[in-house]
Amino acid sequence: MSLYLTAILPPTPIAEEIDDIRKEISEKYRVYKALKPPVHVTLFRPVNIDDDIEKYLIQWLKPVCHLHNPFEQQLENYDSFNNHTVYIRAPKSALLQALQKNISAVFNKNKIDPPEVKGNTSFNPHVTVAYRDVSPEVFAGIWEEYKNKKFRRSFNVDKFTLLKHDGHRWNILKEFPLQKPEILQLF
Repeated sequence: MSLYLTAILPPTPIAEEIDDIRKEISEKYRVYKALKPPVHVTLFRPVNIDDDIEKYLIQWLKPVCHLHNPFEQQLENYDSFNNHTVYIRAPKSALLQALQKNISAVFNKNKIDPPEVKGNTSFNPHVTVAYRDVSPEVFAGIWEEYKNKKFRRSFNVDKFTLLKHDGHRWNILKEFPLQKPEILQLF
């Protein structure tokens, strides 16, 4: 059994900038959990899958590439969940929602993390900068500092990524380039 995550990984310059923000928060507030995963926008939450299913999962996800063209993704400003998570918003576009819906359909169709599991149907795209080890008191300090800060970047989403956890860290298992075939005009 291994843990798998399907996500969009921003390009290196943006990922490094966001990682610097995560490190700044970690050092100042002594919260470190957000440093563990790579900077990402989750498309389907982490799921435990038997290792012998891995090759099938890759095959099941491949057709999703051909349903989508690359698209521009915005990242803008900070928001929060309850009293424990601070993140950068990744506003939903129709293209992002369609990609996420098609990836979720692959998992649900193949009975990986069935739809009745809480959290499977709600999609709130974001990049986490602090979570899990954030107490309500620490959250108040982080949120006070970041709630009015501006952050605005955009990048081209030309692939999605399947990551696998090796027990210590997340590793890229497979990248799926977005390449919707063009319709040929014969006449």
